[in-house]
Amino acid sequence: MKAFRCLFAALVLAAAGLVAPAQAASYSTDQSDLWWIPGESGWGIQFVQRNSTIFATMFVYDEAGAPTWYVATMAANGFTWTGDLYATRGPWFGTMPFNPAAVQATKVGSMTWLATQINAGTLTYTVNGTEVSKQLQREFIALDDFSGDYGGNLHQVNTGCLDPTQNATSDLLAALVVRQTGSAATFATADENHNVCTYNGSLSQAGQMGCFAGTFTCTDSTQGSFNFCEIQVNISGITARFIKHAATAGCTTTGWFGGGRGTTF
Repeated sequence: MKAFRCLFAALVLAAAGLVAPAQAASYSTDQSDLWWIPGESGWGIQFVQRNSTIFATMFVYDEAGAPTWYVATMAANGFTWTGDLYATRGPWFGTMPFNPAAVQATKVGSMTWLATQINAGTLTYTVNGTEVSKQLQREFIALDDFSGDYGGNLHQVNTGCLDPTQNATSDLLAALVVRQTGSAATFATADENHNVCTYNGSLSQAGQMGCFAGTFTCTDSTQGSFNFCEIQVNISGITARFIKHAATAGCTTTGWFGGGRGTTF
């Protein structure tokens, strides 16, 4: 406990000058990923999102079974993105030098992406009058390593508490320590009010999004279950959303954490 409080003190000092690491898309949950249907391995689509725009690259097969590429630039309207769909042709990849003037893009229809969940959505597109609709999910590639010591900010909203005075919104300086072995992990947080919470559970991964679920206990005597979602980590820091249920206090707490990598033990 003493070591963790020392870490917290060091990170709070650093956090005064820290900005939480920016996510790839400030408009919404980041749609950038490789998306697919597990039972239809062999084709897929990749999204790259910046602000409210998504660039899509889809690899499928034509009526003769030949590999075919389509691309679209889609603009957002809420959580629906729509744009024109193009078929592309170009020089053989072994051509030296490559001649970009030989690339042809032909409009063949339209594409729409509806994000229905963090890790799922509906893709609808038309190619020369043929309409296709697919329910997609982020494709798992590998489990991220979230291990590290982070300092930043904790935003949380309490509702449904047995003590109505605890129903409130707070923004606190906080430290987060993550220790991970495979899919087993422990997350520990300490906020500026010196409340320390320890979270134990299992990690899972959907594309670039990590998830963490299990049980927690805090030094303020609260305990219960939790689910962290949209966990994204990079060489600079970590961001995550969460929901937790404190059985002892009756509170449901939702919020997010963002922090940069900080001092180690």
